[in-house]
Amino acid sequence: MTTDPPPSPASPSEELWTVSAVAAYLGFMGESATGSAHKQLARRGITATSREPGRSGESLYLAAQVRAAHEGRPDPGLRGASRGEGGRFTTSTDT
Repeated sequence: MTTDPPPSPASPSEELWTVSAVAAYLGFMGESATGSAHKQLARRGITATSREPGRSGESLYLAAQVRAAHEGRPDPGLRGASRGEGGRFTTSTDT
């Protein structure tokens, strides 16, 4: 009797990113970049689909989920102010 192997977390056609690649995509730099990326992904409810092999292997995330979550982030702006011409922030009282 033969058994099929367990299904892989991601199909071969789905692109996987390491947490370092996610950190670079999100614009995090420095020693705490991967930690910041982990926190941002956790806030958005994105979990790792698998992990690289080896003791120092990094978590792997679906690139499509990371892109969708990042594109859905609101523009930080200036406490709700919108940008006018030339990139300056304006409020409703500016004329």
